Amino acid sequence: MSRVSQTEAWRRVRNVLEMSDLVLEVIDSRDPVETRNKRVEELLGKLGKPLIIVINKADLVPIDVLKEWKEYIGREYPPTVFISAKNRLGTRKLIVSIKQHAPRLPVRVSVVGYPNVGKSTIINYLKGRHVAETSPVPGWTIGEQIVKAKQWLIVIDTPGVIPPEEVKDEALLIIKGAIDPPSKLEDPVLPAVKLIMRIKSFNPPKAFMDRYGVDAEDPMELLELVGRRRGLLLKGGKVNTRELPLP
Repeated sequence: MSRVSQTEAWRRVRNVLEMSDLVLEVIDSRDPVETRNKRVEELLGKLGKPLIIVINKADLVPIDVLKEWKEYIGREYPPTVFISAKNRLGTRKLIVSIKQHAPRLPVRVSVVGYPNVGKSTIINYLKGRHVAETSPVPGWTIGEQIVKAKQWLIVIDTPGVIPPEEVKDEALLIIKGAIDPPSKLEDPVLPAVKLIMRIKSFNPPKAFMDRYGVDAEDPMELLELVGRRRGLLLKGGKVNTRELPLP
């Protein structure tokens, strides 16, 4: 299945937003700030469309962290919920929120967000059976899928969209899960270094020590230490950084 270009994706998304009564923006609980799509939010503001922020993949983050993110994002967008669409956690709250903030019933709801944040999984939940293709490979959803999820709810899936200013920042998009995993990259080291720097800027100083039992200020030195600890060595004892998983 071929993938849609970002230019075409943005055109389609705008068309869908214009015809929608309510919008769900799906973000990743592991990095809610970076997976919020500000360009989509700005466009919704101009169109005057109500927005619900859906923090997905809640099963991957401690509940106290999720509550803090909900409170933080909710200051800007009070209709904020956290769920795990895959594990059906908190999904009833999403249904309630849609009914509460729908300008009318039946309501036409579009689902938007970065690639691979779980949009199709949420649509499958809303319908109650498998209707939207899901895949761990970013960019899988190709065209708009209009689904009559319930008598009062019509849901429209959209291609994952990336702000134009981020398209060429491959390392950032890997961290966001918006493009193919690092195993397919010619050089996975740069994304790994950027991720280490990001983790160190947001997490407690002992994050790597707690997880791997090693730490260092320099990202490359830290990669080397993790590699040695895991025994990922080439002939001569050099660390095989190309085989290191992202932290």
